[in-house]
Amino acid sequence: MPGNPVRLSLNSVSAWCDDFLWHMSDLRYRQPWVVASLVVLLLSLVLVVSILVLSLESSGPPQGTASEWPSRDGTSEDDSSQSVRYVAYSGLANSQPKQDGSSYAIRVQPSARDLVLPSLSELLGERLDESKLVYGSDGSEGSILPLDNGVVPSSGPRFDTSWELILPSAGIRAAVVEVGLTPDGAMGSPDNPFVVGWFDRSAVPGQLGNALLGGHRDYQDREGNVDVGVCWKLDETRVDDQLLMFDQSTNRYYVYDIVEIANIRPESKEAVKYLSQTRESVVTLITCSGDFDDETHSYAERIVVVALLKAVAAPDA
Repeated sequence: MPGNPVRLSLNSVSAWCDDFLWHMSDLRYRQPWVVASLVVLLLSLVLVVSILVLSLESSGPPQGTASEWPSRDGTSEDDSSQSVRYVAYSGLANSQPKQDGSSYAIRVQPSARDLVLPSLSELLGERLDESKLVYGSDGSEGSILPLDNGVVPSSGPRFDTSWELILPSAGIRAAVVEVGLTPDGAMGSPDNPFVVGWFDRSAVPGQLGNALLGGHRDYQDREGNVDVGVCWKLDETRVDDQLLMFDQSTNRYYVYDIVEIANIRPESKEAVKYLSQTRESVVTLITCSGDFDDETHSYAERIVVVALLKAVAAPDA
């Protein structure tokens, strides 16, 4: 009866190892320089592999990019990279890099707190006229809209952020709150018409990627009252206007230039472009426009304002 094949195999391996060690021991006495060369070659190979591994780890995606931003279910966008679509916004008016000396050559690391930044008025060439920023609030009104037609819960400390949106051309100064998905999987809108909603699965403002923001043009609250919302005058914004994102946690302004404005239908293929992630630091602000449908209680179109990060500034003294 033949022996156990596993035991036979182990015996063969053991015998081969004994022969190899015997030959190496014999070689060490007869030709020691050969053994020394093999040891040096092995150590060199280990060193090269270690350097390659460290290089691959250090070349990963930068901190704060949209691909690393966690979703509500606790997974990162990298875990489902096939569902993340990146576009370079090569069609935007001012997205191409400019020569040194231009304002677009400014590259400021937001985490470097020892940098000397220009003041906001120095960067803009004038001070903000606070009296004209009449649309928006700090969100203290709380939830006043019914949770339908894309409105999702967004009031209370759980949804607060440290951000404030300022858009002088539309008279906007408003707190930014987190919004999530609607029950049918779309980007939600805030339950307060006087704040701006930041889609919590998009990029963080001021960092690489496309930070998606949305606000109401007008509204009807739970009591049936009708009035204008934070984005009532968004259609007065033009290309080359400035959009500011103020981060209260770092006391810094992120200054964006408006580079594209579009009117689109939300179901169109073109809408995908504006909802996609980017490799630049972009803010996309969306509100309703066009004809109002009394049956569906919704607008037929959307105004989309796309802004590209220009610089970072400190508050005026």
